[in-house]
Amino acid sequence: MSDHFNILANRMEPGRVVGDTGANGLHQLACSMLDGAWSDARRGTCRDFTLEVGADGALSVFSTGRSASPAELAEAVLGRTGQKSSRWMELKLGWDSMLDDWGWGVSMPVALALSSRYEVDTWDGARQWHLSGIEGRPVGKPREVQPAEPLPIAAEKGIRIRLVPDATLFDTTTFDAKKLSRRCREMAFLAPGLRVLFTDHRTGESTRLHCAGGIIERLRELTGDVPLHHPEPLAFDVPWDGFRVRCALQWCEAEGGVYSYVKSVRTRRHGVHVDGVFLALQEALSVLTGAQARAFSRTSLERGLRAIIAQEGPGTMTAYWWPTEDRLDVEDLAHAVRDQLLPRMVEALREHPLTPWLMEHGRRRPMPAVVARRRRRD
Repeated sequence: MSDHFNILANRMEPGRVVGDTGANGLHQLACSMLDGAWSDARRGTCRDFTLEVGADGALSVFSTGRSASPAELAEAVLGRTGQKSSRWMELKLGWDSMLDDWGWGVSMPVALALSSRYEVDTWDGARQWHLSGIEGRPVGKPREVQPAEPLPIAAEKGIRIRLVPDATLFDTTTFDAKKLSRRCREMAFLAPGLRVLFTDHRTGESTRLHCAGGIIERLRELTGDVPLHHPEPLAFDVPWDGFRVRCALQWCEAEGGVYSYVKSVRTRRHGVHVDGVFLALQEALSVLTGAQARAFSRTSLERGLRAIIAQEGPGTMTAYWWPTEDRLDVEDLAHAVRDQLLPRMVEALREHPLTPWLMEHGRRRPMPAVVARRRRRD
């Protein structure tokens, strides 16, 4: 098999790997570049990353906390990921190799494959290695840079990726600064403590983002200008089988809205992690009132609710409702979230001042009676 088999496969069907070849696909390519930083941020090894759009339209990401040996780097750009095998031993790669990481091992090679040219630099202490490529294919092998450049951000380890999207594969190669800035903001509040710098050299604008309070802090921003039914959001965090679901709920006297995230991507049609939270809420109200859970309507409970519900988990186990990646569909996750969240939610609501209002507000409204009229006979 050719060393460039995976690269060629991605370039033959770019729409398959990033959704389409238009503006949305281009944005997905940028998101793929950020998946590695997100993966490290989840583990607490990445505290800073930068995203830059160059004056020439190139995209650059720098992330602290991750380095790659020359052997890892050479394999990663070829998209050689999958099950650990004797190749790990042959190349003397660690069992925590970037090749076994979904963000670095899968998403990054896809982004590189769809570029007209790229450069990857990785630092480990005072040493730096560099690798470049054209039309997805690496040019030569990683070489050590001497003397090494200073890291863009003070750190022991880091990796930088610069690429130009291939105009022969995409209908547009102009990145939308608003979409990229929003993506950076989402990563900042989904990974509390992560420091983000987004710079658009086309306009000279630069934004620093840091959200130490995570999803609760972000929810306060979303409800800061409306009357609230309770002063502090209800917040929960439940793990299950490698997954983690966090939620922050705030009822207010305004239009509601549920913001659902899988990893660091917003899912417009939500998914089973959101279903699990509402199942737990309905059953908690059932426990507290003695009524059946189905007496409480999800539609009624969503009215006036602003919430953030975020799921994290292994990329290999994250499945979506076919044919779109806009709704999470991991088997058994909804009921697992319900089972773990239920006792915590019951305890939180037992003496909560919101509970009487929620019991009344969330009840299923009876359907209006339909009165049949007799036809008048002439």
